[in-house]
Amino acid sequence: MACGFDAGTYNLVCCKRDENNNFSYKREVNAFIEFPIKDKFVFNMMKNAVDDKGNPCVPLIEWPDQNVAYALGEAAMRFAYSMPTLEVKRPMSSGCLNPKEKHAQQIMAIMAHSLIDESKPKETLFYSVPANAVNQETDSDYHSMVLKSMFDGFKDDKGNTVNAQPINEALALVYAELGAKMYTGLAISCGAGMLNICYAMYGSPVFSFAVVNSGDWIDQQAAKATGESIAFINKEKMSVDLLKESDSLVQNAIKMQYQLMIQKAVAGIKKAFDEAGNKVRAEHPLDVVVAGGTSSPNGFETIFEKALKAVSLPVEIGKVIKPSDPLYAVARGCLIAAEASEKE
Repeated sequence: MACGFDAGTYNLVCCKRDENNNFSYKREVNAFIEFPIKDKFVFNMMKNAVDDKGNPCVPLIEWPDQNVAYALGEAAMRFAYSMPTLEVKRPMSSGCLNPKEKHAQQIMAIMAHSLIDESKPKETLFYSVPANAVNQETDSDYHSMVLKSMFDGFKDDKGNTVNAQPINEALALVYAELGAKMYTGLAISCGAGMLNICYAMYGSPVFSFAVVNSGDWIDQQAAKATGESIAFINKEKMSVDLLKESDSLVQNAIKMQYQLMIQKAVAGIKKAFDEAGNKVRAEHPLDVVVAGGTSSPNGFETIFEKALKAVSLPVEIGKVIKPSDPLYAVARGCLIAAEASEKE
């Protein structure tokens, strides 16, 4: 039995096989809100919230000695939308653990362990990690080590643990979507914190890098241009159509930032191909796969394909494809890599 885990800035996704050998997913929003325990109104409202079956709605962590509590995940975000005084925070920023959040590792570990839920003895788990960014200082190696420690600390009710191994998230996307192409092609994982890019030949990476201009960057820039809140921009982004004209100032600002983000990504791809030199060999047009939450708007793959084909590259670009489930593709690729490692 194996497990794949996409540790994203905005979403945490766990992928396993069900009893029929189909892919099965669990997802949680990688976010939390912090509030003092002495704020009894907020604390009691969250603690006492239950669903139709009487189960708690909002996962809570309490640190009474520090007079602080944390509400976790998507349920916490829903509370924050209805109570503007509550600030949504994230354990990760720009694709890596957020150094400004002192409890980031503990909070993320609790959410991750709840998604893994249970395991088989010494189950193999591959988890996604970013490449180092080319336009901002990041420490993906430290991030990977911390995540490994977090996953290695997992133990279910039966005492089972996992054997955790990192995999570049864009390479995981190659494994998920380019099997029919002998795991050869270009993959762009479009998360909230980063764009992760990998060119692989027969399952081995030729180059990989990241760009810190992705979903969060779009939100920040569009909010700055329109005067709207980041939360409002993020909500509007979910319904934007990149191929349709719009009279909305906000929608047009989001579309413009998407164009700029794609331009930055394509410039990085061209530079990486140029630097790779004769390592790049392609007998057939190179297929490209895009996935991740930031790739969700209609027309994203069309605009990306147009931008790629507008620059001079040492390979011919084939189709740019987007999976039907872009939020889950990286986790699926992590699982496929974990299963392959168990057969070695």
